[in-house]
Amino acid sequence: MGGQGRLIGGLALCLLGVLGVCLTCGLPMWRETAFVGANIVTAQTVWDGLWLHCIFQSTGQMQCKRHTGFITLTTDIQAGRALTLISILVGILGFIVTLLGGGAVNCSGNPPDPLEPPSPSSSKKKVCLLGGLLCLLSGVLCLISVSWSAAATLSFFNDPFVPAALKREVGSSIYIGWASSALLLLSGALLCFVCGQDERPLPSYYYLPYNSSTQFTDSSTRMATMRADLARPNDPTMVNYAAQVHRQNSRNSRTAGFYNQTQARY
Repeated sequence: MGGQGRLIGGLALCLLGVLGVCLTCGLPMWRETAFVGANIVTAQTVWDGLWLHCIFQSTGQMQCKRHTGFITLTTDIQAGRALTLISILVGILGFIVTLLGGGAVNCSGNPPDPLEPPSPSSSKKKVCLLGGLLCLLSGVLCLISVSWSAAATLSFFNDPFVPAALKREVGSSIYIGWASSALLLLSGALLCFVCGQDERPLPSYYYLPYNSSTQFTDSSTRMATMRADLARPNDPTMVNYAAQVHRQNSRNSRTAGFYNQTQARY
């Protein structure tokens, strides 16, 4: 897969990850009723989310209300609100920044020409790299949020002093958050890899166009130039250059022979 495919793939993963974080933030299934003990057979299911506390009846009816007290609004829920919102904003910003800096990536699939001077795209590459880092940061923030809530839920579930009716287990939103974090981390790593690649190897010098008016008295200088490390086999530029060198050497030889014959006559 070329540079264009990797760039599009990274952007797609970033977008999917941000959408997943939005679902994680909005769905009220961060904690669910644990069916243990006397709760194995129950007529209702309780869901706790970042914003809502919902009760789902066996009849199909569901009632939701906002968190109104510190009993349901625990520390991990408060931190989860802030972290997930920041994660969404950072992820969207990373997606936009990567689009702006994506023009610095070589998406043609062709190998770069070492004879071509480097283009002034370092600033765009830095912008593209910044977008990848923002996607990584978004994934880390979401991962911290859902992992913190999962750890608090498991600790509350394993507390022997908590009645069975109040025990909760990890809900579906936590798993969606973990998957979204993985997508954001993968997209950030891929974008950093693509945007951090060099467009072309840095040569020690570049060849100048041949000028017929330039006189070379030392043919070894031309041969040393032709043996440069950047010369590629069967390169059209080098073939033409070698032909010009050969013609110039032939002219020098004929001129030297004519001069020697003239001197011999006198």
